[in-house]
Amino acid sequence: MSTPRPGWTTTSLVALASASVPALFPPPAQAAQYMSIEQAQKAAFPEADRFETRNLRLTPEQIKALDGVASVRQRGEIRRIDAWAGNKQLGTIYVDDVIGKVEWVTYAVALSTDGSVRALDILEYRETHGYEVRTPSWRKQFAGRRADVPFHFGEDIKNISGATLSCAHLTAGVQRLLALHAQLSGTGNR
Repeated sequence: MSTPRPGWTTTSLVALASASVPALFPPPAQAAQYMSIEQAQKAAFPEADRFETRNLRLTPEQIKALDGVASVRQRGEIRRIDAWAGNKQLGTIYVDDVIGKVEWVTYAVALSTDGSVRALDILEYRETHGYEVRTPSWRKQFAGRRADVPFHFGEDIKNISGATLSCAHLTAGVQRLLALHAQLSGTGNR
C-alpha cells in the first residue's frame, strides 16, 4: 500500500515562489562612486593650480575612426580637462563611460603632455561583480601606454577572473581615448 503524498499548501507554494524570484530577477547593480572628478584631477596632477574643462561631443566621423582602434560601447560624450600650473600645461584628463558587462563604468584617464598614460582611475562602478578593476595593480598596467605603441587585452593588459568584460572594455576605452587625444593634438584642437 502506498502512503499518501501531502498536497501543496499555500505556505509551500509561497516559499517556492519566493525562492525562485531572485533567480528570475537578479538584484540591481549597486552603483559605487569611488572618486569624484575633482579628486581624480588632484590625484593625477597634484601640482596643478587650475583645471579647464570642456565637454566633447564626438562627430560620427570621429566615432567611426575610433571604432577602428577599438570598438566598445561608449556614450559618445567625453569630458576633457586640461591641467595647468601657471602658464604651463601639465597634461589632460579624459572622463568617459564604457559599458562594463551590462552597466556603465565611469573612468578617468590622465595623460602627460607627451600623450602617455599617467593614471587610470575608476570613478563609478555600477556592476554587481568585477569591482576589482579599481585595484592599483590592475590600473598600473596602463601607466606609460601611448597611442603609437599598440597594447592588447589578454597580453599586455591582464584579465581579472570575474571581471573579464569590464577589463576588456576599459582597455578598449583607454585605447580609444589615447587615439582621440592623438587625433585632437595632431589637428591643434586643444
